[in-house]
Amino acid sequence: MQDTIMIEEEMKLIKVSVQTLFERHRISLPGILGMTAILLFAYHHIDKIQLALWASMIGLNALLQWYCISSYFMNPTRFKPYTWARLLTLSSGILAIVMGLSVLFFLDLNNKTEVLLVTLFLIGPIFGSAIFAAPYFPIHFFWCIGSMMPLVCYFIFSGVTNFIILGFALLLAALPSALILGGILTKEFKRGLRTHFENTRLIEELRYEKLKVENISRDKSRFLAAVSHDLRQPLHALDLFHSSLKSKLDKKEQKTLLDLASHSSHALGEMLGELMDIARLDAGKIKPELKTIHLTSLLKECTDEIQPLINEKGLKLRIRLPRKECVNSDPILLKRIMRNLLSNAIQHTESGGILLGTRIRGNRIHIEIHDTGSGISETQLPYIFDEFYQVNNPERDREKGLGLGLAIVRRVANVLNYNINVRSQLGKGSCFSISVPLCDTIDEHPQEITTQPEMNVDVVGLFVLVVDDDRIILQAMRELLLSWGCEVLLATSAVDLLAELTTHHYPPADLLISDYRLRNEHTGLEVAEAVQKHFPNKTPTLIISGDVHPEVQAKVKKAGYHWLEKPVRDDVLKQTISNLAA
Repeated sequence: MQDTIMIEEEMKLIKVSVQTLFERHRISLPGILGMTAILLFAYHHIDKIQLALWASMIGLNALLQWYCISSYFMNPTRFKPYTWARLLTLSSGILAIVMGLSVLFFLDLNNKTEVLLVTLFLIGPIFGSAIFAAPYFPIHFFWCIGSMMPLVCYFIFSGVTNFIILGFALLLAALPSALILGGILTKEFKRGLRTHFENTRLIEELRYEKLKVENISRDKSRFLAAVSHDLRQPLHALDLFHSSLKSKLDKKEQKTLLDLASHSSHALGEMLGELMDIARLDAGKIKPELKTIHLTSLLKECTDEIQPLINEKGLKLRIRLPRKECVNSDPILLKRIMRNLLSNAIQHTESGGILLGTRIRGNRIHIEIHDTGSGISETQLPYIFDEFYQVNNPERDREKGLGLGLAIVRRVANVLNYNINVRSQLGKGSCFSISVPLCDTIDEHPQEITTQPEMNVDVVGLFVLVVDDDRIILQAMRELLLSWGCEVLLATSAVDLLAELTTHHYPPADLLISDYRLRNEHTGLEVAEAVQKHFPNKTPTLIISGDVHPEVQAKVKKAGYHWLEKPVRDDVLKQTISNLAA
């Protein structure tokens, strides 16, 4: 393969060299005619007929060379590249000999001005030829020999000492210098061409590799979407069945076993979600949406969320938040970092407490999380942001976490271009800090504050439409909604749902719940659009999807519908249904 590439590049080098050779000689013809005119002026004392014959020979040869050059540009594939180069070499060599032989017939050694003029105008072109003939050295060689050797011989055999010395100087100095210069320029020309070809080939390889990477990235995105959707589907159904079964059990032992099963299911869903997050971050599919946000409100939300965990472990949480500092960041991604860092601190702290504070340095604010945990040794610090790496958990006890939180923190921080610093001392605790850019103003619209779902909400009597292409999920949704006192109409597609609605008389629905990705590349948005057209009033719509790609969420929100990610906890689902149907 490598030999084939080298042969192809060598053939291309020859082709480009010959093309460059002809392009340069096309612009050299006026110079040849000008040089001929100067020599005619130098030989003005010679018989006009002889000069005319000599000039005619040069003109005919120049015409022959012009014809050769024109024929090449009209049809360069008529001959092989080197055949064209040899034809041009032949015509150039004949022209050089005709010019050089003129000294034997016309040069008058007694006229020093004429000798100087002729010598200069024969020496000059041999050095100029080194440039014009660099793509093909034989042209330069024959031009030097053809034009200079008659003059050299004429001087050496003139019998005049000064001219003999001049002849040897031309033979031993000027002529070799011109030939050496031509050889150097030819090598440099070919080296430059080869470098150009190599760079072009490397650029093409890089372009090809980039295309491969882009294709792999697209394939990976499709794979992640499919895996995320297909794995979340059975987990979602499992959680729904757990919730439905819970209301039908009356023995404490049975409920305890069901709670354990639900706990395992939630843990599996949590691990899947974190693995999908890592995969999406690695694939570059999560892009930050920077906004001006109030840092205190954001941090307060994070601490409110982890307060139950703090209370459960009997720890103390101290908070030192800024008053009015605003930062320029992505609120969702920044929250993800803070939640994971706070959860990590709680996970590794058995006594004492946690301090969340900030320090302003220049145009950035450093958010710091101190804990009084067991600390991290210097040998472990380089690995704490690796996937599934956990300090003091060699037995892989799942109760101590999955080892993915800090891996996500590192990736999200890279997306936001934030620096994370860690200080730790064994037996005394650790400090994680992240640096966020400050800004002067805040958006007029306050940031949306999420709240924990309320319990014991009432959804009795609601008429709910459910569309999902997975019949197991439809059955699970039916059992759960019926246990809550809802009336339910199930369908696997928009067509089936509309057929049922138009065939039988149904009252306006209180809510539509649809999966996003349906069979035959249909979506829940199409279902929602069909339902809106069927009923006179707008039907609240909830899209529940295992496809967690940001574009999916953006499309759902743009359409004005609510979105939840599979698997959905029963309390969250019940609260959402109540809110949307209210």
